[in-house]
Amino acid sequence: MFYIDRRLLENVDWLLLATAGGALSLGALTLANLTVSRAAGGLVLRQLLWIGIGAVALVIVASFDYRTLVRAAPVFYLLGILGLVAVFAIGRSVSGARRWIPVGPFTVQPAELFKLAFVLMIVWVLTSRWAQPVGKAALGLAAAVFAVPFVLIVKQPDLGTALVLLPVLALLLVGAGIRLRLLGGLGLAGLSVMPLVWFVLKDYQRERFLVYLDPYRDPLGTAYNVIQAKIAIGSGQLLGKGIAGATQSRLAFLPERHTDFIFAVFAETWGFVGCLLLIVCYAILVTRGFEIAATAREPLGRLVAIGATALLATQTLVNLGMVTGLLPIVGIPLPMMSYGGSSMMVSMMALGLLLSVRMRQFA
Repeated sequence: MFYIDRRLLENVDWLLLATAGGALSLGALTLANLTVSRAAGGLVLRQLLWIGIGAVALVIVASFDYRTLVRAAPVFYLLGILGLVAVFAIGRSVSGARRWIPVGPFTVQPAELFKLAFVLMIVWVLTSRWAQPVGKAALGLAAAVFAVPFVLIVKQPDLGTALVLLPVLALLLVGAGIRLRLLGGLGLAGLSVMPLVWFVLKDYQRERFLVYLDPYRDPLGTAYNVIQAKIAIGSGQLLGKGIAGATQSRLAFLPERHTDFIFAVFAETWGFVGCLLLIVCYAILVTRGFEIAATAREPLGRLVAIGATALLATQTLVNLGMVTGLLPIVGIPLPMMSYGGSSMMVSMMALGLLLSVRMRQFA
């Protein structure tokens, strides 16, 4: 049911919203400071437009009872699968990857939008009658729900986005009460076949892994991005070089500086203190998300909150690890910071799911 009444508004998590607003503001400010060109101005205006659209989407999602959204999960899941399939028919190819569908003047990335449908669908499976108690049968159903989109996203190719679904699935299974021995056995089985995965990876994916092991293997090629990101982060030092002094970012030495590597831009500009502030914002968001899950009235709300929080936390950790060289390079944007409409919409709607659970704890 679509409604907002006074009782629900009294239970809005204002700390969650204020922290998200802080991260959004820092992201927009970072984009604005990249360069003073007219093109950059258009970039910021488009990002502000997406923030506005995302805010509307947040309010709409929060207005729906999360139980209603979970009941509709199979429909969202099927629509998401259709979107992933449509990419191969009408999608736009960029740098050898077919991930985007043009919609008027904008482009939509179905794999990004599918993440929320995946969370809701897994929650629907784990709370269904035939999945109780959560054991091998539920695990098999969840694995089937995971396998189809995983294959479709990998074939785009977008291995990074596909892998994000894995920790989200694992945390939802743990939250549903699956036996850790069963989950651990599945994890060990997965690790045992990892050497075989090497032979199905594309050449550039293998090269990225080799560069992760040896960052200076190809300093002017595959390793260029992460080397320049480390230089940008290190040059920020304690207080940063300021807007005018952030030469690594403003002079375009750092590739993809407005999307996947925006954290390096932020670090060069504002230094360790600024990075600490940003990381605290993300820590508060994740902590509040898990607190909402812990205080949920029923298992359904708990799982929805866990899934939404796990999605934001996983993307944040992977992006920060990638930019700092702690993880291999994958195309994962930083939530609420990186430029991109699809990513912004998913982040805002994930916050809407958290608010929907929080607002109905006492309703």
